[in-house]
Amino acid sequence: MKRRIFKTGLLALASLAMLWGAVGCDINDDVNEKKASIQIKLTDAPALNYDEVNVDIRGVSVGVAGGDADGDWIDLNINNPGVYNLLDLRNGNTVLLAGGDIPAGDISQIRLMLGENNSVVVDGVEYDLDTPSAQQSGIKLNLHQTLLPGVAYSFVMDFDAARSVVARGNGSYGLKPVIRTYAEAFGGSIKGVVLPARVDTVGVAYVQIVNDGDTLISIPEDDGFFLFAGLAPAMWDLTVVADESTSYVDEAIDDIVVKVGEVVDLGVIELDVIE
Repeated sequence: MKRRIFKTGLLALASLAMLWGAVGCDINDDVNEKKASIQIKLTDAPALNYDEVNVDIRGVSVGVAGGDADGDWIDLNINNPGVYNLLDLRNGNTVLLAGGDIPAGDISQIRLMLGENNSVVVDGVEYDLDTPSAQQSGIKLNLHQTLLPGVAYSFVMDFDAARSVVARGNGSYGLKPVIRTYAEAFGGSIKGVVLPARVDTVGVAYVQIVNDGDTLISIPEDDGFFLFAGLAPAMWDLTVVADESTSYVDEAIDDIVVKVGEVVDLGVIELDVIE
């Protein structure tokens, strides 16, 4: 009789454990189904007059719509907090900055936390970038998106190095971040190769595109490659600007149609020489 009771007790406990496990799985699945995965990448719109633009990034958080006036802020896991040279991140080069799982639903903003070790290098000389304490406590960037449960999302922060560095009359420099934020799959792209490439000779200073007052700049790689990503669907005018110290002339391509999810490949663009 005692053996039968003992076996019955074990069966009951096993059944209870299985039931609890099933319930636990359901609870975990339910929790996971209510979350979305998000990652934040960093890239740069290049600066022409600086050797380096170093930004000290210490944290990234996401503002979830609802709650108080500012919503609820959720800190993301930042992979490598510290100093990033923005000029290493151009022409489509990105670095994964932060990520994590957050509640699905509406998000309103991304907040970037800066440290104090910001600097700019001009003609080989490094200068501190003065950063107001308000910026260190959090730069808020608007990003109105609805995240669906169980879906992974990737967003890019395009840090405009040229417009973010403020040169003062007394020889000092300040940091006033200008950042464009967009979903990685947003809009379309324009790419191409300009010749002569920088490895051959100095010919191209930079590539510029303009649309309805919005101007973006790219400095081609050594092989001449350039890329503009995350562009709003529209018609863009592109100008390859020749280096003033050479005999090359600018090249313009107007009315480039950019569509969502498409890459416009302009192929090879060769600059002409003044005869």
